[in-house]
Amino acid sequence: MSQGCCGGQSNSNGGDQEMMPKMAKKMMNKMQGGDFNPQEMCQKMMSSIETTTKLAGFATPEVQMLFEEWTVEVEREIVVKIEEKEEFDLTKIAEELKISEDSLRYFISKLIRDQKLKVTDLEVL
Repeated sequence: MSQGCCGGQSNSNGGDQEMMPKMAKKMMNKMQGGDFNPQEMCQKMMSSIETTTKLAGFATPEVQMLFEEWTVEVEREIVVKIEEKEEFDLTKIAEELKISEDSLRYFISKLIRDQKLKVTDLEVL
C-alpha cells in the first residue's frame, strides 16, 4: 500500500477504488479513458493552493473587512434587483451590478443557503 497523490491511500490492486463513492468511481472511469494525468492535476492543485495562501497573506484585516462589507452590499443589491423584476434575467442583473454571471450565481446560491432568498419556481430550458 502506498500514499496517493493527494494524501489518500492506494494499493497496487486498486483496492482504494472500492472505498470511493459511486460518483467518484464514475469520474475516475471517465478520466482513465482520456488524457488525464493525475500527477499534473495534483501539481496544479498544489500550485493553486500555494497561490491562494500567498494572496491571503496580503489581505490585512482592513481589506478583509472591506471585502465583507462589499459582499453584504452586493447581496443587498441582488435582493433588491430580484424584487424589482417581474422575470429573473441573470445576464441583465449581472450587467446592472457590473459583476460576472458566475459571480452572480455564487451570490445567489449563498443567499439561498443563508435563507435570504427562496426558490419558488424552476424552468427547464
